[in-house]
Amino acid sequence: MTSLTSAPPAGRTSPDRRPRSRLRFWRSPAGQPRWARPALLGIAALAALLYTWNITSSGFAPYYSVAARSMSVSWEAFLFTSLDPSATLTLDKIGGFLWPQALSARIFGFHDWALTLPQCVMGVISVLVMYRLVRRWQGPAAGLLAAGLLTVTPVAASMFGHAMLDGAVTLCLVLAADAYQRAVRSARLRSLLLCGLWIGLGFQAKMMEAWVIVPALFVGYLVAAPVRLRRRLGQLALAGALMFTVSLSWVALMTFTPERDRPYVDGSTGNSAAAMVFGYNGFNRLHAGLIDGAAPAAGAARTSPQPGGTDAPGPSADGP
Repeated sequence: MTSLTSAPPAGRTSPDRRPRSRLRFWRSPAGQPRWARPALLGIAALAALLYTWNITSSGFAPYYSVAARSMSVSWEAFLFTSLDPSATLTLDKIGGFLWPQALSARIFGFHDWALTLPQCVMGVISVLVMYRLVRRWQGPAAGLLAAGLLTVTPVAASMFGHAMLDGAVTLCLVLAADAYQRAVRSARLRSLLLCGLWIGLGFQAKMMEAWVIVPALFVGYLVAAPVRLRRRLGQLALAGALMFTVSLSWVALMTFTPERDRPYVDGSTGNSAAAMVFGYNGFNRLHAGLIDGAAPAAGAARTSPQPGGTDAPGPSADGP
């Protein structure tokens, strides 16, 4: 006997083929209140508005904008984060925070808003990740509160609304905390490795400040991860190895590249990237002379090229 399956009447849709709603993007995922996603998108829109409010008049950051311009026209300067396109002198810190700015300037041209735009994007992403982190811990209402507080915090609006180095390290550490939270709840190595990766990238943005959270994360995972102690230690060792590898990649590049083939390291007296990072920008700020080969205390005035192309007295890189 042959059975016939009748097609659904015209104008009706099979239950397995429901049309996609154009408002699907605005709808909250399953398990969350209906108001959660629209509220989050509203907060993100507010963050974008606040952070880009004065983007066309944010101005050039002395010293850093010079390097960003050089990095935008020379891939060698981009790699070594050099002040000049010929790559003869580096910044007095790791310039990873300038890589997004240099790429933006390369695409849109050298404008103050082009240098500020990456920080604005980082700010909005930080707000979204903050919501996800806190929602996973305490629910949608708490997540929205955390995202809203980050959005309207005055220092955040200033940090993400200007071409500063703090926006990049903030985003990296928020992403690291988000990955760490997933790792400590599930004991998944992949999430812990991702946490180490983000901290390493944060080191490229603001060096040792990105490591400040590491002891707390180490102890928290060692105590709370739901696996045996031996496995916890092994996972922490792997994540730590990845973190240090990414963190020290630029220092290793400068150390193992012959001096004749790379720029001189500003912030050091012996052309040493390690002395610049861990001395000039690290332990020597606590006590002078702890690390040999580092330049004297930061903050001394210098003559540096200005964005307009002329040389004029300009401040050295800021202390923090």
